[in-house]
Parts: sequence; structure tokens; C-alpha cells
Amino acid sequence: MKRKTAIAMISLLVGASGALAGCGSNGGSGGSGTAARPADNAKTEGSAKETKKVDFQWMAHTAYSLQSSDPKRVEYIKASLDAYQKAHPNVTVDSTRTYDGAVSNLMVLASQNRAPDAAMIDAYMLPKFYQYLQPLDEYFQKAGLKMDDFFPFAQNVMKGPDGKIYGIQFTTDTRVLFYRKDLVPNPPKTWDEVLEAGKKLQGQGYDAFLLPGGRAEASTVTVSLPMFMSQGGELINKDGQAAFGEGANKDKMLNVLKFLKTAADSGVTPKRSANIKNEADQNADIATDKVAMFLGGNWQVNQLKDLLGPDKFAKWAIAPMPTFKAGDASVSLSGGWAWGIFTKDKDKQQAAFDFLLQTYMDDKGMANWTNIGGYLPPRKSVYDTPDFKGNELTKPFREIMEKYGKARPASDDYAKISEQLQIAVSSVISGSLQPEEALNNAWKGASQK
Repeated sequence: MKRKTAIAMISLLVGASGALAGCGSNGGSGGSGTAARPADNAKTEGSAKETKKVDFQWMAHTAYSLQSSDPKRVEYIKASLDAYQKAHPNVTVDSTRTYDGAVSNLMVLASQNRAPDAAMIDAYMLPKFYQYLQPLDEYFQKAGLKMDDFFPFAQNVMKGPDGKIYGIQFTTDTRVLFYRKDLVPNPPKTWDEVLEAGKKLQGQGYDAFLLPGGRAEASTVTVSLPMFMSQGGELINKDGQAAFGEGANKDKMLNVLKFLKTAADSGVTPKRSANIKNEADQNADIATDKVAMFLGGNWQVNQLKDLLGPDKFAKWAIAPMPTFKAGDASVSLSGGWAWGIFTKDKDKQQAAFDFLLQTYMDDKGMANWTNIGGYLPPRKSVYDTPDFKGNELTKPFREIMEKYGKARPASDDYAKISEQLQIAVSSVISGSLQPEEALNNAWKGASQK
């Protein structure tokens, strides 16, 4: 496609909503707004002097690449790539390599010295790649990027134990309590308050408190982990192995499962929640106007606005995740993706960084990409740029992320641990297992070698 045609198509396409599964959970419905032309971000100064030939390869999650099924994404990346290569005629970019985002596959490539020059990494897993990634501090400085502009949870994974920067998070999301303002005038701050309000609403014929309790990652990041971590629970030990089933951690995880049993047995949480896999799978129930509260994510805002219409959606508001005790620190799991650079070749590093900066990471690039995908920017300053198009709940989402956002713990065993917790949550909500038995089974499955 010619450059003018690609850029023109962006103007038409970016205003539409998009949807994508991201960071192991149900992904976002697209934001609205017209993205600035990627050409505006192109680094043109000194390009005439660039004579050394540079080839670099970047590998993205398929949904974030030229092979995406979302035409808005494809046209944006095409136009940005065209603008970049026009400004850097000495650089050849190989964008054909994609993957499903499984970090285990990327880890194999990195350990065998076969990783691409740059690749996307699920942000919470960045620490597992520090030994293979190249420090980016000098590129940050040249680009004017400041670490304190990123939310704390993003800084925690981007910076290694040696104080150096090893990745750049470029999207994020978070989970909260949604509530109907006409039914729940004061959002509950504790889980006991959820039950108290829920019993009254359930008696009036409402699904008082809906949640994704099925066997999928949403059950872990949106339900069990926020409840567990708000008590100070530690999912893994210092060696990255499961720790939720022993000592004080066991008691805290048991509190989670006992609460879910009480919510389900009382009817506050419908038992069908045991089969709801992703946050957005609740949308059809919410559209019946019979749901009072639910646990969900920021990407559902535009989905629900489209589904309910502006008047009905205006009844909804968001609040931080409740806690077991008043005064405990709420936890909202915040995910997202990051870019890391593997190549040791300085010319390739610079070329890769410049292209990724322009497309995904500087003010316009991050604003444009999060607009298209319906994500939240992990850089605080981007929210105040004219290019970023948020919605009426963007401000409280930002405040919740900044104050309560945490990343999942990085561990090679995380996937196994999460799977076992999903089974436990689903089994308790459905009533097929008691909390103690479900926890014992999860612990046995997660801790066995």
C-alpha cells in the first residue's frame, strides 16, 4: 500500500472500536479517536547522513503485528513502518516474525541465542528475561523518557536489580469493582459489605455480585489474586515456587475461597459464575439490567457503552477492589505488554528502539496505539496529551492504577499455579468442592514437581 493511502485509511479506521485478548485475560474493546499520523513521529533529523546498512528483526504478538486480524492495527503499523523507513532508508525492518505471546517459547529462543533483535514480552514476565535483554538507559535518556513517568507497577518490572532499564511497558490494563450507582449508592469497601449489600439486592431479584469464576486466567487476576494479595499473601517464594498453600499464606487463600463459597451459597453470586471464563463474558448478563455489581476490567467500558447505550451505561461507576479488613491495602492487578531488545549490536539496538518508540512508546505512539486497542497508557503524562482519547471512567481507572496497581509475580511456575487456582475457585463457586478440599488440591497440583 502506498504511504498516502495507508495514512488516509488510519484516519477512517481509528475511530472505530477494537477488541483484543491481552496479557492472558480477556482483552480490550477499542477506544475512539483519530490517531495522529505515524509520520509525525518519524525521526528525520540527520537521516541523509545515515549510510550504514542496518537490518533488524522485531517479533510481536500476532494481534499486535502486521498479521493482526484487526484492520485498524494493521493499517497503523503499515503507515508507521512506511514513515520510519522513508526517514531511515539505510534500515531494513523484518516484521514477518510473530508469536502467540507464550513466554516459554521466547525463553527457549533467548537461552539458545536465537531470539529476535527485539520482541514483545508479557510485562510481568520481564524479570525472567533480564539476563538476556540489553540495558536501555542511554536510549531512554536520548528519547527524553523518564522512569518516574511510568506507574510504579510498571517501573518495578522494567528496572532490574542492578538499577538498569531492561524493557519498556507500552500498554496496561486494570481490574476494579463496577457498581450500579442507583442500586449501590456507596460502593462497598470490604467483602463483608459486598455480602451485606448483595443479600438485599439478591432478595429484590438482582444478580447482586457477578464475577469471572471459570477456568481461565481472569479467575486468577480479577478474582483470587486481588483478594489474596490485599491480605499480604505471597503467591510464590523467593525461588519462584508456589507458596500460597503453606503457613500464613494458606490461611489467606482459604479466606478467599470461604468468601466465594458464602457469596455463592447465599445467592449473592450466581453459581453460573463458575462457568464465566472472561470479564467480557459477563456483558450479556449486565445488559439485562439485573446485575448490581461485578468484577471487571477497563476494556469493558467501551464494550458496555456500545451494548447498553449511553443512558444505561451512565448508571455505572467503578471503585477499588474491596478488602477483607477495613484499612487493608486494595490490590488491582494491572497487566500489559512490554518491548525488550535482545541484540548486542548497537546499530540494531538504536534502529529497533527508534522504530518502537515512534510506533508504540513516545507520546503520540503510545496515545495512538492505546486509542486503537482500547488500552490504558502506562505513562502518566500520556493521559494529558491531546492525542490520547479516554472516556468518562479513564480518570478513576488511572487513579486506581497509580495507587493500587500491582503486576502478577514473575515465576516459571506461574501458569501452573494459576491453573490450579482457577480450578479451586470454579469448584468452590459451583459447590462441587469445599474450600479446604479445593485449596489442598490446588496446593498439591501447584507444588508437585
